[in-house]
Amino acid sequence: MSFRMFGSEEMAALKEVVEGQELWRGTDGNFVARFEDAFGRHVGRRYVLAVNSGTSANETALAACGVGPGDEVIVSPCSFIASSLSAVALGAVPVFADVDPRNLILTAEGVEAALTPKVRAVVVVHLWGIPADMHPIMEVARRHQLAVVEDCAQAYDVYYRGQMAGTFGDVACYSLQQSKHITSGEGGLVTTDDPEAYARAVLYANCGMPWYRYGLDAPRPEPVAGLPTRGHFAFGHNYRMTELQGAVAWAQLAKIGALNARRAEIVAAIEQELGSAPGIRLAHCPPDSKPNYWAYPASLDPERTKLTTADLGLPRYNEINYLEPVYQRMHQERRTALGYPLPDYVSYAAGTCPQAEEGARRLFTLWAHPTGDPAELRREARAIAAKVSAALG
Repeated sequence: MSFRMFGSEEMAALKEVVEGQELWRGTDGNFVARFEDAFGRHVGRRYVLAVNSGTSANETALAACGVGPGDEVIVSPCSFIASSLSAVALGAVPVFADVDPRNLILTAEGVEAALTPKVRAVVVVHLWGIPADMHPIMEVARRHQLAVVEDCAQAYDVYYRGQMAGTFGDVACYSLQQSKHITSGEGGLVTTDDPEAYARAVLYANCGMPWYRYGLDAPRPEPVAGLPTRGHFAFGHNYRMTELQGAVAWAQLAKIGALNARRAEIVAAIEQELGSAPGIRLAHCPPDSKPNYWAYPASLDPERTKLTTADLGLPRYNEINYLEPVYQRMHQERRTALGYPLPDYVSYAAGTCPQAEEGARRLFTLWAHPTGDPAELRREARAIAAKVSAALG
């Protein structure tokens, strides 16, 4: 029988929501609030805000850090495009920093080389379920007074030197999209220990209305010209999570241990087949780290072959953000998609991050989702190993 992500637990929670006839979260909510509290305990963060998508979480996390028009934000070129376009949505300018070509993850050296006088924040993506090398990155960020957003969309229950990813920076964001470690179909989370960052996040995700939890006091709306006001204190979107999403996410969180174990089983099968294969490098992780793979990133060994994934017909990495048409148009027009001028020193041209582009030509991934069949993934890995071996002669 195939592995099922959803079952009686999710159905029972959804039934409770439908029978209660309240599908939006309201001020305090029911399942959304339960999920926020449970996730805060799980990751060890004081404040958690659930939103309607991972993209909304990316954007809200930057807003929580106070990023706004004219600011510059260091981002990774290698991630789902929401990680960088969220800066554009806030009126800011993304500045791409280069990565470790072995795993396409941002490095401290890349961050430092990308610094500009107007950089206010850095978004560190823990790609593939592998943690970034956070201590050097945090040292650079603190030295230059940068806010740090950890993008944990693909990195639940990942550890770096004994500390969970998502607890190093000022704010972290997560995705609950269908492919992620836990899912409500779509959904996202923003976490922080800073009450002011949490308050900004709530305003941004709730149409500027301060529906704070965790005992935080909210300002009261005052009448203007004798007329009442509702209390929209800032610009914001409606990014609220629904109770239906919250119910499924709450049930999923209780299963995360079993879901992680299933991913580990799949990864073990992949590594057994690729581990001794000539010309292939296994996933590269920082020392003293514990990954929890969203997908398994292996690569062609540049010391053994000059061949690329395109040469061998292997799955090709296609998430170099600045090569996408939207960024190419910004580069040509010298302004962001929202019309903010690009400084002369900001480039989205090919070659902007040479290590990212070189690594992308060599990296290939195997699916590590719990619904995958370990035996089928083993066969797929074995076929890739045989293809590379044959090409090496």
